[in-house]
Amino acid sequence: MKKRQVNFELLRILCMYMIVVGHCLFHGRVTAKLGYGTANYFLSYLIQSFSVVHVNCFVMIAGYFSIDREFKLERLIKFWKQVFFYSAGICLIYGICTGVSGEDVVKALLPVSAKNYWFASVYMGLVLVMPFAGMLAVSLTKGQYQYLLVLLAVFFSVNHMIFRTDTYGIYSGRELSWFLFLAFTAGYIKLHMGQDRKYFWYGLAGYVICSLAVLASVYLSVEGHQENIGYFLNYNSPLALLSTVSLFICVKNMPWKESRMDGIILKTAGAAFGVYLIHDNYLIRYLVWDTFRASKVALTHWSVVYAAGAALVVYAVCTCLELIRQKIFCLTGGWYSKTTLYKKEQELCGKVNRLFGQK
Repeated sequence: MKKRQVNFELLRILCMYMIVVGHCLFHGRVTAKLGYGTANYFLSYLIQSFSVVHVNCFVMIAGYFSIDREFKLERLIKFWKQVFFYSAGICLIYGICTGVSGEDVVKALLPVSAKNYWFASVYMGLVLVMPFAGMLAVSLTKGQYQYLLVLLAVFFSVNHMIFRTDTYGIYSGRELSWFLFLAFTAGYIKLHMGQDRKYFWYGLAGYVICSLAVLASVYLSVEGHQENIGYFLNYNSPLALLSTVSLFICVKNMPWKESRMDGIILKTAGAAFGVYLIHDNYLIRYLVWDTFRASKVALTHWSVVYAAGAALVVYAVCTCLELIRQKIFCLTGGWYSKTTLYKKEQELCGKVNRLFGQK
């Protein structure tokens, strides 16, 4: 296990925790009840400003490790099974407890197509096109690669900031084209940027400065009575992009010594996506935070601190549930490998993998 891989797994954990905290503040209706000028209002947007990198970093981690790696359909099928398990399972349990509509059932059985989880739907598209993106990335010279990234940054980020229109199919950074740009960016860092301790400090400084700039933009927007006070909190805003790249470079060059904690970190990080699939299912996302009475404490002096603590509890519980799921899948794997469906699945994987020169 390479040291930098543990670094990236730590980043994965941190980003998922940022996502859970953000969901608590938003779906828990905490931020909506905070009065402008209060300490909690400031803390809420401080957290959001430093957390604007979370989804972008997740995509860049995937791009970093996939840009020059062989495509295997098995990984995509494993990903789909995980999404389907939680989509159908939560729908079943929720239906037994309170009832669901026929539309809910259809959406649960077709989670990617129905966009039950927007990230999962877009991410699956990214995985499918990554083999071709990798072929292009490794064939480009360093200068050509830089030119490509500058063009895409102008199209997808700078242009949108200036004109506030989706001229090139990008609006909030939740689109496949944006994910593909982030994957290319991560690929450039992997293929053309060496390892150097000084980049750790440069990256950390860039992340802090850009995050504070996002916070300042919110303040100035409120003071200037602008309608969209959170524009720079969009994933594709230039500040969010710079903040993401800075943190990514920081983590890549982070000094790390192997320790007994590595195993725990890797296991926890391996459950991170399950945390998202469980707590942010559209059927229960508000129920989760209502259970913690997040909106009820929004006007107290400790509401944001409470939200951070509630998010930590939700993260821990969902991690345990995901690890249990992994154990169940592992135990039933032997039985499943003997079924006809598994054999058909392997035949399909073999055919698709051979398209990319694999046996």
